[in-house]
Amino acid sequence: MHFEDRRMDEVAERRTKIRPNKHLENSLSIIYYMGMWPSQSRYKRLYMLYTIFSFTFLLGIFLASEIAYIIVNRRSVDKIVAGATLLMTNITHAYKVIVIICRHKCIKDLTDITRSKIFSQDNDKYEEIVTHYTWQGIFHHIAYQSFGLMAVISWGVTPVLNILTQRSKELAMEGWYPYNTTSTPAFEITSSYQAVAIFLCCINNVAIDTLITGLITVACCQLTILSSNISSMYCVENTKSFVKNDNIDLTISAPKTCNKLYKDLKLCVEHSNVIFDFSKQIQNIFGTVIFLQFLVNCIIICLIAFNITQMKDYIPYVLCGMLMYMCCMTYQIFIYCWHGNELYLHSMNVTLSAYSNNWWNNSKDFKQAICIIMVRVQQPLILTAGNIMELSLQTFVRVCIHICNTWNIYKTYYYDFSDFANVVFHFYCFTKFCK
Repeated sequence: MHFEDRRMDEVAERRTKIRPNKHLENSLSIIYYMGMWPSQSRYKRLYMLYTIFSFTFLLGIFLASEIAYIIVNRRSVDKIVAGATLLMTNITHAYKVIVIICRHKCIKDLTDITRSKIFSQDNDKYEEIVTHYTWQGIFHHIAYQSFGLMAVISWGVTPVLNILTQRSKELAMEGWYPYNTTSTPAFEITSSYQAVAIFLCCINNVAIDTLITGLITVACCQLTILSSNISSMYCVENTKSFVKNDNIDLTISAPKTCNKLYKDLKLCVEHSNVIFDFSKQIQNIFGTVIFLQFLVNCIIICLIAFNITQMKDYIPYVLCGMLMYMCCMTYQIFIYCWHGNELYLHSMNVTLSAYSNNWWNNSKDFKQAICIIMVRVQQPLILTAGNIMELSLQTFVRVCIHICNTWNIYKTYYYDFSDFANVVFHFYCFTKFCK
């Protein structure tokens, strides 16, 4: 029995072991195969052509058809609202892709830092911590991807289910095309294109978001390792209660230990500087992206709720797709706020860890180095969406409240006046949460 238990423990240990920062590798691999990660190999020009083709196939055709649809139906508020939902998602996705391509070198520098010596030197010592944060990043990727794929699958099968239930031939997503989409084989080809393109867009969009949150997870992991290193520094006291020989040995060894701790603490100071610079780079590169994502998601959530209230026949698979899409948009806001909140809390823990060691028994240099770290973290790491609002769980709750309040305002004004001006007023109300 003991042999079997030991064998089961070994199997469980092998399953839980995972390469550090595997969640980042997963996101980067998806982005690369989607053609959004510029190659540095000799096939750079060929990959660039693939990037242009991929962007056109995934987003270019969608954006052109959705913009044309809104222009053609500009006098119908209901159709504008129906077409604007996916249009805003694709515009935000396209902006993310442009940021990834244009800021490729800066993002690559961040990923190189995650593999650098200063970030990986304690991976073996703190294997459990590194594994925990890696699995955490993978969990968020799977959860986020699940919401998106359920919504995409519901949309993708809509044309097929419409035909099976003998309904009219309607595309899953609104768009204007320069041909009759209800005739055969135009309907089948267009529906297939929409299903494939929206599926790939979902995977790529989630990969970009989890790349950003994955980098924040790496910063949280490094802050945890930094706190553990600082709190575990103990200097041997000079005690004279032993015999003479032991006392001489102890008196000599104590200064040596303190000097070694001081050198280790200097490495911690350097480590903290790299973590703070790493987090600032995340803010500089992705701050505007996060703000645009917040603004668009809030509008989309309310528009989906409006579309649901305007449905005359509640078709189960259509309603399921809308609800899953709404959950996906809400979760997208949540993961940014949750990771920003975690980064703030982890940076504050560094200050507390400085009190966990016996700094009062250490040398003067050690105490000064501890003070440098404590002064540095007096201003904790706070990520913001476009330098307008902080990424925290409090912000997430506040955004949800503003969505509900704005939806109530919009619903009242729409049913009283029912004109396009109230839609503009509705969009304006959403900007209040940024203040």
